[in-house]
Amino acid sequence: MAMETQTHLTEAMLTEILARLPLISIARFKTVCKTWKTTLESPYFRRLFVSAHQNSSSSWSLVCGSKELIGFHGCKTWNLPKSLIPPSLKGFSIGDASYTDSSSGMVVIDSSDNSYCYVGNPVLQQWVRIPPAPIASRVFGLVTRVDEDRVVSSFKVIRLATVASTGNDLLSCILYVFIYSSEIGIWSFKKIYSPHQIVDARVSVDGVLVAHDFYSESNEFRDIALKIWRLNNDDETWKLLWVFELPSTRAYVPMAMHPFDIGTIYLCSHHDHQLVSCNLRTLNCTILKDGYNDDGHQDCFIDQSVCDDFVHRIPDPVSFSYRWGGVSVRCFPLVLPRWMGSVPCPPQAEMIDTISLLSFMTST
Repeated sequence: MAMETQTHLTEAMLTEILARLPLISIARFKTVCKTWKTTLESPYFRRLFVSAHQNSSSSWSLVCGSKELIGFHGCKTWNLPKSLIPPSLKGFSIGDASYTDSSSGMVVIDSSDNSYCYVGNPVLQQWVRIPPAPIASRVFGLVTRVDEDRVVSSFKVIRLATVASTGNDLLSCILYVFIYSSEIGIWSFKKIYSPHQIVDARVSVDGVLVAHDFYSESNEFRDIALKIWRLNNDDETWKLLWVFELPSTRAYVPMAMHPFDIGTIYLCSHHDHQLVSCNLRTLNCTILKDGYNDDGHQDCFIDQSVCDDFVHRIPDPVSFSYRWGGVSVRCFPLVLPRWMGSVPCPPQAEMIDTISLLSFMTST
């Protein structure tokens, strides 16, 4: 009896110790033995790990096309090097294919011929090959559903077939999309109505954002406003604190919002030919440089040559081409989850590794 108690205490202490290690180490410990693998993949250990790391922010990067512009990797949850994208998956290795969107640590890569696409986790290097949609289309987005522990339970790939204007005023439109669900492993068709024109994933009306829940039965986009409210504990009423307002677009092109701080956005400055961080509360902008600590956030790592090339490719906001057609900046934050759940595998689909992924992409 005493021996059993001692063994139980030893196992409990070991579990507590392992839960405080970074995920990259836990992934290695899974290969020690079957007992450790079972323990480390149990729901109990997952919740213990998430609880132990609840005060540690997750690593994330700002990705455009197939290149990583900005990286915030100084967190203890994963303990990764300065890039979330393995060297084998850098832009020069996958030809014309590019990262199109990200959700809950997963990304979707679109092939150069817009037929097959690939969904996976670049850190775990697990991938699923998604079959072509019924008709010609391009990847429009990736959405995920997560459980109570923020582990991905399913995903959907959205491909845009066409956009058609509606009404005599041509102010609204209909998006014809195909949706691939990992839960059933097939494509479905959907028409979504938008109150505004959408051109190349950009709303035609300045200052307007639209959103759609692809896990709902709704067939309409809805306008959204970015506002911060606070609940008054005294009388349980809500008080509007502030509304998001961007700096003058004559000097900046908005790119992305900080995934863990809605008061911080990132913009491209043509005046300085740099990427800048903007505090929406104070409207103060700071040029991002390698090693810069962004208002208490993780250290920032920047590939300066990639950023320089990116900035020079965007039309100047004061130019005629910008005023005529605007500018569409297709970039997204790749945010790693707080747990390394496996990529959901659709029915009749096969999980592939990075080597197989590269082989598929270079052969198409």
